[in-house]
Amino acid sequence: MKLTFKSLAILMISIVVFYTACKNNNTPQPASQAVTADMVSSQVALNIAQSLSGSYGGVSLQSGMSAPAFATKGANHTVTGRFNSLNSVNTLCGFTVDTVLNFNSSIDTIQSHTGGSIYFYFNCTNGVSTGYTAKDSIRTAGTTPSTSFNYTIVQNYQITSNTAITLLSVNGNLRSEINIAYNNTKIKPTLVHNYYVLNGIVVDLTKGGDMTGGTATFTSTGHNNYGSWTYNGVITFLGNHMADILINGKTYHANLLTGVVS
Repeated sequence: MKLTFKSLAILMISIVVFYTACKNNNTPQPASQAVTADMVSSQVALNIAQSLSGSYGGVSLQSGMSAPAFATKGANHTVTGRFNSLNSVNTLCGFTVDTVLNFNSSIDTIQSHTGGSIYFYFNCTNGVSTGYTAKDSIRTAGTTPSTSFNYTIVQNYQITSNTAITLLSVNGNLRSEINIAYNNTKIKPTLVHNYYVLNGIVVDLTKGGDMTGGTATFTSTGHNNYGSWTYNGVITFLGNHMADILINGKTYHANLLTGVVS
């Protein structure tokens, strides 16, 4: 697990560009009648991949079974249990972190504040680590020269691992909310609210945390300068950073790294 505040602030700029499809935030794009399913499948692919990898803060599944980065430093948190050598994850049995976040960031022209809470503990059987449970609720709000934004992520995961700790199986739910307002009032505010139910998502740590199996059902609602939408669907993870996204009976083949769909 890791908290990536710097990448979070930088990523908010790409979110502004992606969700409005504007190269220049001061130039409003013409509004269409509705946002299409292929556009939504693209944003869903990027959103779930970035959320699960910890790009917005919170839990990073790609970190595997490592201890939280903030466990031994910072303030406003409580750590209980044994926390000795990390050469073996079994030393983390009984390790618990209950953390309150309160963090300000100033990177170039981006000003932001992150607050929330994280509760994290390792699950063990007979002294052997079998996975972990993670619950967090994190909100980042801030400004850029042309926007004000807030992003909320709420994660509730039950993660189990194989004996070799090379594969993780993830169940639970995830809520991701993005809200962006523009100084140029001719550009409509952007709102993207996604809710996911995770069903046995397989994370292969030998492949950099690639999601090679499992599914997630989702509901995506929102609006931007192109229109409004409400879509339900199913994501099937295929490996090689690809997924099939089923919306209204049609399947979109999506790249989880780029958002490109076919």
